[in-house]
Amino acid sequence: MKTTEIQMNNITDISETLLIPLYCRARETQSKNPLINDRKAVEITEKLNNVFATSTSPLHRRLAKGKLRRSANKKFTVFFAIRTRKFDRYCQEFLSRTPNGVIVELGCGLSSRFSRIDNGAVEWYDLDLPEVIAIRKQFFQETARSHMIASSVFDFQWMEQIAKTKNTILFIAEGLLMYLCEDDVKSLVLEIQHRFPGCELVCEVESEFIINVLKKERWRKKFQQDYHFGPDVTMHFGIQDGKDFEHWGQGIRFLDEWTIFDDHEKKLGWMNLFAFSKRLRKAQWIVHYQLQSL
Repeated sequence: MKTTEIQMNNITDISETLLIPLYCRARETQSKNPLINDRKAVEITEKLNNVFATSTSPLHRRLAKGKLRRSANKKFTVFFAIRTRKFDRYCQEFLSRTPNGVIVELGCGLSSRFSRIDNGAVEWYDLDLPEVIAIRKQFFQETARSHMIASSVFDFQWMEQIAKTKNTILFIAEGLLMYLCEDDVKSLVLEIQHRFPGCELVCEVESEFIINVLKKERWRKKFQQDYHFGPDVTMHFGIQDGKDFEHWGQGIRFLDEWTIFDDHEKKLGWMNLFAFSKRLRKAQWIVHYQLQSL
């Protein structure tokens, strides 16, 4: 694909957040002793850089210069790499139990996870907004076992595309739910439970404390300025405890949870000290549920 052919038109501020983890994965892949290997992210960012270098978007220009955030770039990249690695491991563990399982990545962005964990049998669905899937199709192709669904997660008709499967399903949501409202997240989880009883859900969640901080204009603007995000980008949904989802209805069973500091990754350096603070340790973490039949 020629760089001049790449189209990034009509992408909203919210959807543009997909660029940050993409560039983090590319940078970590190219680092010394990388925690992940995402050559596809490197390929995509190299093509985007030629377009972004002359973009009118401050975010695009900063990314083209290798600036992911106004401060703490190296640790920031490591944070995303560890998170990505853990989601990969959740998928691999699921496939070790159910080799012919189905995995649905909600809010997939430009993730290349399928290529990293494909066991030769998994059925894979990447779901995101139509504007994102239009961009995704410029870099990825569907295969017999890898599919793209252009839809809002709240337009539940997308579920009909995977409803015929009789195999166990794992839904994953990395960097998605915190940007949604609680009522919408609850509605989504309950609908998935209703349609696919027995499935599993692995999702990243934000702490209620962080959400409350971002409700203050000063901190919300700082968050947006740090990443050159638009004014519509902020986080809305947070929880206090990993078992909070269980209160939404019968059959939602908490299985386990993980925080970035559980791996004691050396590349985090002094940030590993956050593990001793309950509030900082679970500022953002991953929770694993089974959604059983009612």
